[in-house]
Amino acid sequence: MTIKTTSFNFSNIDSKDRYEIWRESIAVVFEFDSKSEISPKVFNAELTTKHFSSILLNTTKTQGQHFNRSQKLIAQDGMDHCWLQMLVKGSTSIQLGGKGVNLKLYEGDIFLIDFSQPFHLLTTDFEDINLIIPRDVIKKYLPNIEKYHGAILPKNTGFAKILGSHLTMLKQLEQTMTAVESSVIAEGVAHLAGFYFSQQLIPNDDYTIHIATQEGIRCYILNNLTNPNLNPSTIAQHFRISRAYLYRMFPEQGITAYIYEQRLKKAYRELNRMGSMRRIGEIAFDLGFNSESHFSRSFKNFFQLSPTEVRHNAIYPKDCTDQNKRKQLENFYFEEWLRNL
Repeated sequence: MTIKTTSFNFSNIDSKDRYEIWRESIAVVFEFDSKSEISPKVFNAELTTKHFSSILLNTTKTQGQHFNRSQKLIAQDGMDHCWLQMLVKGSTSIQLGGKGVNLKLYEGDIFLIDFSQPFHLLTTDFEDINLIIPRDVIKKYLPNIEKYHGAILPKNTGFAKILGSHLTMLKQLEQTMTAVESSVIAEGVAHLAGFYFSQQLIPNDDYTIHIATQEGIRCYILNNLTNPNLNPSTIAQHFRISRAYLYRMFPEQGITAYIYEQRLKKAYRELNRMGSMRRIGEIAFDLGFNSESHFSRSFKNFFQLSPTEVRHNAIYPKDCTDQNKRKQLENFYFEEWLRNL
């Protein structure tokens, strides 16, 4: 069995269409804002993706631009993946949404991004090597993956040098490996990445217990979003921990804000589900909101779309873009592969 591959060289496309086709080809992951001032006459890009069973290997070469992943897009696409990237050329500035954290990456640096959390990138002209890894795969090797959103292995560290050599070899040997070999080796690289990134927090028995408890609490919250009695006090009581300890587990946004956010996300998924006939008010009350108007205001503040707009878009999806451009993308399977990892 051969490795499934898709390659796209935009130099083969009419220059006036290149940038719009590029935007469409990766719109499944990123939004583009007005700051991306790319001249259609000079824009070019090369994009190759290899499908290694449960992991995608992607290499990109293109011009500097802004890439944005907002809370709205996260809710819309439902991508539950992590992104491991090594910069081969160029530099990238990263802003992590909601954290007020700004990071800078250079050639040889490796960073880890959680697609379920917002971020914004500003790049120079760049080349990179990427692994796109489903959450259930990376969590086997890095259980508390959410904590490593934006984590960096600097190029001058042994970790980055060894992991970078594995990523480079994976790209170089892709033509000679079987599909079975590539799948095993790709997951091995994910394992190595998880182990190296985990060393940023030296594990001990107390830390292990803390992580296991935190994961249990997150699962408990997700399974009880329709429980009207779900709050910090009942959670602390259920897990037999103090409220102070519970609050320390959610230092960035707080436990109450986390519950609130997860309820809004659950409402979005319900409203965006094809065939759902439940009334907006019913969904709101089921998730603990006291009134439909309060729910609608909260929902729109969070997603920049009203519940009615989300329901309408689910029932009447937008038409495909220009058929000629779509035809040029007919052999580009990145979005399909990503959604089915």
